[in-house]
Amino acid sequence: MTSEYDLDCAVCGTSLTRREVAGDALGVGASESLEVAECPDCGGRYFPEETLERLEN
Repeated sequence: MTSEYDLDCAVCGTSLTRREVAGDALGVGASESLEVAECPDCGGRYFPEETLERLEN
C-alpha cells in the first residue's frame, strides 16, 4: 500500500520526510507527538492514515 512517505509534496514536488511533531503545534487537539509526512522545502504537512486513526480515538 502506498503511504504519504512514498509521495511527493502536492505543492512543490519535493519528496516527503517522516517527522514527529507536537500535537499542540499542529492545532489538532492532541497533546502527544504525532507522526506527519513533511516537505523539507516548503513545509507542507500531510497526515498518514495511522495518524488520522489516532486522532479519531
